[in-house]
Amino acid sequence: MRVLILGGDADGNLGDRAILVAMCDELRSLVPDVRITVVSQDPARASTWYRARPIQAGPAGFAAFCVAARKADLILCGGGGLFQDDDSLVKVPYWLARLSVARLLCRRVAGFSLGVGPLAHRSSRWSARRAFSLMADVSVRDPLACRTASALAGQSVDVIPDPAFMLHPVAPEAARKWLTDRGVPLDGSPLVGVAARRVFPARPRIVPHKIRWRLGSRRMSAATEELVARLAGDLDRIAERRRAYVLLMPSYSAAHEQDVEVSEAIVQRMASSRAQVARVDDPRLYKGITGQLSLMLGGRMHPTILAAAMGTRVVGIGYNQKFQGAFQLLGQSHRVVDIQTVTAQRHPGLGELLEAALDDDPPDPSRARELADRTRNRLADLVAGRGG
Repeated sequence: MRVLILGGDADGNLGDRAILVAMCDELRSLVPDVRITVVSQDPARASTWYRARPIQAGPAGFAAFCVAARKADLILCGGGGLFQDDDSLVKVPYWLARLSVARLLCRRVAGFSLGVGPLAHRSSRWSARRAFSLMADVSVRDPLACRTASALAGQSVDVIPDPAFMLHPVAPEAARKWLTDRGVPLDGSPLVGVAARRVFPARPRIVPHKIRWRLGSRRMSAATEELVARLAGDLDRIAERRRAYVLLMPSYSAAHEQDVEVSEAIVQRMASSRAQVARVDDPRLYKGITGQLSLMLGGRMHPTILAAAMGTRVVGIGYNQKFQGAFQLLGQSHRVVDIQTVTAQRHPGLGELLEAALDDDPPDPSRARELADRTRNRLADLVAGRGG
């Protein structure tokens, strides 16, 4: 069987990488001799990460993409946040164009655990409607995405949780060794992970942020600097009151996203010495490390998904609807605060929310396992031809 996967930026985004690793592993468990093809900016690295045939992203790989689509028995679009326009109005039309070519060459194209929304603009909604019409099967990753997609798709839309729930972590011993090798204390005091990101206001843009970054100023925005200051202060108080150790765990390595820069700035602004930046590229190791945490504060969604799947307490700093959707599935809706609220003067007290989370019992990991099983079952149906 031949499967072509069209997903997000798995080269730079650990969350998208976690999705792709989990999907490839699960496909091989279902069909041991499956031949998987993925699109990548770094084909050599991709062949190692995913044990799949890589195709060069962009125009240079278009011919190979067409060949792979023509030979594929199944094309999976997703998972990940592919259909949203809070950063650029070009994104959804871009995915429509890719899917149009794919559908011309392959009969079975399925949208799998898609992130959908926000879709605030008419052009985005039109493009999404056309893209869904090309799919023989459509599933989205949370109830809010389902509400958005159902209004546009001419077929039923199912909620299938994010594929990252299926990811297998490294053994606990490997995660603990990685931490102790870097001087992280595992002495019973709280260990708080933080996956921070820059602040960006959602507004109509034709030019994607990645291109604007290359052409314009590379300084942190005033809103991001305000976020850094507030997080540094709140984390200092947690370190002082709880004797907590803070581990900044950036999850998007691309320079234009500034996760590493923001993480380093937080540590520099903190008065406490009980903090460091931990850069982890392997999603299995990242998930294993989250299992050693007392709490994960996620300004990115996937670090909170990986942590919740390990039974770790989570708090989210949401920047669009996907946070509310994911936390709703986890039964943790009360643990999300909007990023604009955190950076505004009316900030209600993120530190208090973190301390309240630390005082609560850890979440039951069986809920995350149930979500993972739902995703596995849908993937098995698609592979067997029961969906799409």
